[in-house]
Amino acid sequence: MSTKTLASGKTVETYPLTQAQRFMFFAWKQFSANTPFLFISSGYYWKDDFRADLLKEALEEAIARCDSLRIRYTLENVNGNPQVMQYVDEDAETPVEEVDLSDMPYEESYQVMKGWAKELQPVFDCPLNTIRLIRLADGLNGFFMKLNHLSFDGYASKAFIVDTMAIYLHKKCGTPYPKPMRSYYDAMMDEFKYLDSDQRKADRAYWMQHFSTMSEPIFNDYLIAGNRLKKAQKENPGQRAVSLYEGDHPETETLTYELSKEDSDLIMDLCKEKNLSVPCVLMLGLRTALSAFNENQEDVSFKFMINRRGSLLSKKAYGNRWHFYSLRTIIPADLTFEQAVAAVEDAQSEVFKHCNFDTLEMYQVKHIAMKQGAISNTGTMTYDTMTFSYHAPQEVPCESDEVRSTCIGVWYPTDFSAQNLYLTIKHRANDNGLEFIFDYRTCENSLEDLKIFYPKIVEAIMAGVKNPQITMGEILDIIKL
Repeated sequence: MSTKTLASGKTVETYPLTQAQRFMFFAWKQFSANTPFLFISSGYYWKDDFRADLLKEALEEAIARCDSLRIRYTLENVNGNPQVMQYVDEDAETPVEEVDLSDMPYEESYQVMKGWAKELQPVFDCPLNTIRLIRLADGLNGFFMKLNHLSFDGYASKAFIVDTMAIYLHKKCGTPYPKPMRSYYDAMMDEFKYLDSDQRKADRAYWMQHFSTMSEPIFNDYLIAGNRLKKAQKENPGQRAVSLYEGDHPETETLTYELSKEDSDLIMDLCKEKNLSVPCVLMLGLRTALSAFNENQEDVSFKFMINRRGSLLSKKAYGNRWHFYSLRTIIPADLTFEQAVAAVEDAQSEVFKHCNFDTLEMYQVKHIAMKQGAISNTGTMTYDTMTFSYHAPQEVPCESDEVRSTCIGVWYPTDFSAQNLYLTIKHRANDNGLEFIFDYRTCENSLEDLKIFYPKIVEAIMAGVKNPQITMGEILDIIKL
């Protein structure tokens, strides 16, 4: 901890980045520099007898309750080296702008707001967040947010929407006022306490043991004709993995698919009936499609995102808590779908036990511990060809079922990413159905293969949902290329 004197003359305490922030900043500098990667933009819109005055008041009160909006970042000289530090400027304001886009078609207004998401802006010692009250065509109204990704992950940005809507409904309909949010400072100090804890030492020992004793993973590509390992092996037959991170080409596009409400409900109902984990069912579908793309390989790995929000403090304190780990499963063909879900959940649970360990430090541990030499010089996980995240539903307060049916939750991509392929599965705002969003780097990926990949994931999931006793071998026969 150190101190900084602001332009106003006020002195504030500065702190290092947390583990999750360090990884986010590293990914930006290493793979997506000079892009708006460090910002996350979303919007929430609905149709009702709209009260713009009350929504603006609600936004202003939610802003006052959210100290993450007052976090600022600065560069300090530490032993002759620049180091990113953070501080809370209690006097910082986030004004609510009002923008009327109701005179243009929705698709045109979407492009306008996506343009806002893609605008470059500075990161250090300056305002970082934009919140706008928006009027759209056809009676849609709501708000747009562009938030700094070091201060907000996807869960935190959705939590702000939930808090705002709870306040709005309190003002409009007399519903109970939401309980206070929690302190970002307290959550940050919890993260720092972990760094000197016995648990961190145990986690480091676990990962060192894990990587030094495990067999080498298998590189499973989601590309068919363009399989990158097979291409590399033409020049180097002994090569076993491929570096997928090209810092000079961070440009991305997105493919979005919507699973029907009926099929989405079948998945949720099975998970409730059988006490299965929803993300594990979805991840089983993903790893089965990867298996099918790689000659029915039983040993499959990919990265997955962990929210790390198990406590009330972490749930209510905003911030960025995402860590990314490799999930490796070896699932033989004779396991039933239900047994395979359990195997995925066992693998996930093992990672969860040690998921507070710094992702960047874990890369270093892996590099040191693994006997094989396939790790790239950036320390990234080159056996994992893609990343998965599941956003569990966070129920947004709503005036009525009729209004809920009109709700639209939108993510505005920046078209830049540190990830080669990032699959996000989330729930739609209006009917809770599942949405599959593939954010892919255009320099690396075949659009034709991705358009095959999605239906194979869904076919694998639905085959097991409709018959949990079907074997994985039988599912692979169903989805074979």
